[in-house]
Amino acid sequence: MPPQIQTDQTISGVLERIIYFNEENAYCVAEVQIPESKRPVTVLGPLPGVQCGETLQLNGEWKRHPQHGDQFKIASFQSKLPASVHGIRKYLGSGLIHGIGKSYAQKIVDHFGADTLQIISEDSGRLHEIPGIGKQRAKSIKAAWDEQSAVRDVMMFLQTYGVTPSQCVRLVKKYGSGAKRILQDEPYRLAQDIERIGFKTADKIALNLGFPTNSKERIDAGILHTMRQLEDEGHTLGTETMLLEKATQLLSLDPPQIQQRIRALDQSAQLFGVQAYDTNQEFLGPAFQLPGTAGAEQRIADAIVRIAHTASILPPIKVDAAIEWAQSRAGFAFADQQSEALRTTLQSKVAIITGGPGTGKTTILRAVVDIVRAKRARIFLASPTGRAAQRLAEASGASASTIHRLLKYDPATRGFTYNEDNPLPCDFLIVDETSMLDTRLAAQLFQAIPSGAHLLLVGDADQLPSVGAGNILGDLMAAPPAHVTRLDTIYRQGKESGIVTTAHAILHGETHPGRTFRSLRDLDADLDFTFIEAEQPEQCVQAIQYLAREYLPKTHGIDPIKDLQVMSPMHRGRGGITALNTDLQETLNPREKAESRLRSDPDYAPATQTHFREKTRKPLPAEIEYGSSFYRIGDKVIQTRNNYDKNVFNGDTGVIKAIAPDRSGLSIQFDELVEYTKGELSEVRHAYAISIHKSQGSEYPVVIIPLLKQHFLLLQRNLIYTGVTRARCKVYFVGSLDAYAMAIKNNEQQVRMTHLHTRLRKAMENL
Repeated sequence: MPPQIQTDQTISGVLERIIYFNEENAYCVAEVQIPESKRPVTVLGPLPGVQCGETLQLNGEWKRHPQHGDQFKIASFQSKLPASVHGIRKYLGSGLIHGIGKSYAQKIVDHFGADTLQIISEDSGRLHEIPGIGKQRAKSIKAAWDEQSAVRDVMMFLQTYGVTPSQCVRLVKKYGSGAKRILQDEPYRLAQDIERIGFKTADKIALNLGFPTNSKERIDAGILHTMRQLEDEGHTLGTETMLLEKATQLLSLDPPQIQQRIRALDQSAQLFGVQAYDTNQEFLGPAFQLPGTAGAEQRIADAIVRIAHTASILPPIKVDAAIEWAQSRAGFAFADQQSEALRTTLQSKVAIITGGPGTGKTTILRAVVDIVRAKRARIFLASPTGRAAQRLAEASGASASTIHRLLKYDPATRGFTYNEDNPLPCDFLIVDETSMLDTRLAAQLFQAIPSGAHLLLVGDADQLPSVGAGNILGDLMAAPPAHVTRLDTIYRQGKESGIVTTAHAILHGETHPGRTFRSLRDLDADLDFTFIEAEQPEQCVQAIQYLAREYLPKTHGIDPIKDLQVMSPMHRGRGGITALNTDLQETLNPREKAESRLRSDPDYAPATQTHFREKTRKPLPAEIEYGSSFYRIGDKVIQTRNNYDKNVFNGDTGVIKAIAPDRSGLSIQFDELVEYTKGELSEVRHAYAISIHKSQGSEYPVVIIPLLKQHFLLLQRNLIYTGVTRARCKVYFVGSLDAYAMAIKNNEQQVRMTHLHTRLRKAMENL
C-alpha cells in the first residue's frame, strides 16, 4: 500500500509501465515503483518526454479513486536518466527511439554497458560497432534521441515559469530540436507563436535570462501584446495615446522609449499607422492597427463599395406590385414602416434592417424571400451561429446555414472554397444577426459575394457587439453606401408579450421590471417574464436549481437540458458561470443519472457507440475527468473556439453521447457527431450556464438570468437587453432589484475604436 494519504507530497521511483499517454498534452497514466511500496503505484498527470526506466521525482498529492483505488496526481516532476544497465535496457527497449526495439536495445546495452546513453548522445558514430546498425539507422537513432532530449530540456527549463506540459509539447512541435535555443535567444517569440503563452510568461523567462527591461525586443513584444489586448476588448485600432498609456503601464518604462519603438514597428510594417476618426468624423489623432486587421477592414470596405456600385443581376422587379403580392401571400397588410423597409431592400444593392423584438423584421425577411424566389433568383441565407441559422430558416421559410458552412471550409487548403476568386453562386444574400459579425469573418464573407448580387444585413444594433474585434453593423450603418432602415414600432404580434415589452422598456431606461416575486411558491405560470427577488448569492443559486430541477419540468414540461439556458454576467463568484455549471451538473446530470442513461436510453445505448467499441468487452464509462472537471454522458457542452477541421465553431452547443472505454476521448452531438481526444477537451466547457455574450445569435425556449450586486462591474443596459431577447417563451431573472436598476441606468457602453467607417468613406470618395 502507498503511504498515508496527504497532499503536497513528493515521491520518487522508477517508471515501470506507461498505461496511457496523450500526445497532445502529455497527459500520462503510468506505474512507478517506489521504495515504500511492494507493488507499483499508479500516477497520473503531465509527463512529457519520459520513458520506462527513468527515475522520476514527482510532486503532487494522493487521491483515492472510487474504482481504481489510491493514485498519485502529479503537479510537477523531475527526471533522471537511468544509471544501471537494467534501467538503461528498459529505457531503450520501451520504444523511446525510432530504430531501437527490444532486440537492438539488448545488443547496444550489452556492448556499451553503463556508458550507452552517453555514447548515443555524444558519440553516436560508434553505434556502427553494433551488427545491423548502419549509417542511416545510426542517424535516425541520433535524431530521435535529440528530439526526446529537446522535450526534456524544454520541460526542465520552463517548469519554474508556470508553462504547462501541453505548452511545452507545442513548443517542441513548433521549434523542433532548436526549441531551447529559441527560448534562450528569442523568448518573446513565445507570446506570438504559441497558443495560450502570453507576454507575461515570455517576459518572466526573458528577464530571468538577463534581457534588460528596456531592450527593443521587450518593448516591441509589449507593444504588440497591447495591440492584441485592445483587439480582445473589441477594438480594431488603438490611438497612439491609448497604446502609449497601456504599454507604459505594462512595461513600466518612460513613454518616449515606447513611442520610439511604436514608430519603428510602423516603419517595419509590424504595425499599420492610420489617422483615426469616430463615427461622427471627429478626429481622434494618429492610431495603429495590426496589419492583418487593417487588411481585413480594407477588404470589407472594398467589397461593400464594389457590390453597391455594380448593376443588379436580379430580374426586373415592379416593387409596388411585389409588395402587394407579398401582403396577399402573408394574409395581412404591412404597416407603412414595414412596406418602406421592403421597398428599400428591393431597390438597394446593399441594405440594412435593424430593430428590436416585435418590430417586424421577420415579416420583412419572409416577404423578401418570397419575392426573390418568385423571380426564380438564387437566394442564400446565413447567420454567424448554428442556432441563429436555425432561427433564420424558421422565420423566413427557407433553408439557412452558418457563414462558415456557406463559405465551405476546405481542410486541405485551410481556407474557404468560396472566396474573391470563386464567388458564391447567388443573386441575393441575407445575413441575420449581423451584430455578431467580427471583422475577420466579415472580410471573408463579403469578399465572396458576387458583384451583381444584393446583400441584406439584418440585426439589432442595441444588442451586445461581436465577441471578436470590430463593430461591423454599427460601422456599416454609420457610413455609406448601405441603405439603413430602423424599425422602432412594436406591431400587434408583439404587444401581448411580456418579453417584448420588457425589452423595449429596458431600451427606454425603465429601471423596475414590473411585478416581482419573493417566494417561489407564488410564481404565476402564465407570465412569460418573471423577476424573483433573491439578494444573497446562495438564495439565487437555490432558486435557479429549483426552477431547473422541479418547477419548469413539472409546470411547463420543460426539458432542462434541451429547452433551458442559464446565462450569467460573470464567470467567477457564487452566482457565476463556473460555479453554476458545477451546481447544475450535479442537479440535472449527476453520475447516477449518466450511468442510467448509458444503460437504458436508446439515444446513448452502446449500439450507437460502435466508433468507441474495443474488441474487449469493457463496460463503457459514464464520465471522464479532465482538469478539475468531470464530463458525463448527457452533459450539455459548448465549443469555445473555431475548429475548422471538426466543422464546429465558437458558441456551438452539444450533448456528450459517448466516452471511450479507456477514457481517452469522447463524442459530442452537435449538428453531427464529433469525436474529441482527451487533449482536445480544452476547447470544450460545460454549458448548463454560459455568458450572455456566448448566447448571441441563439434563442432558447426558456432563459434564466442571475443578477446580483457582485456582478456590478459588468452590468450594462445592452447586456440585460441581449439576455432578455434570447428567450422565446419565458425569461426568469433571479436576483437583486438594485442590480437590475444599476444595469439599466448604465448605458455608457464602451465605444469600440474601429477604422472601417473611415475606410468606407474613403472608398466611396475614390470611385
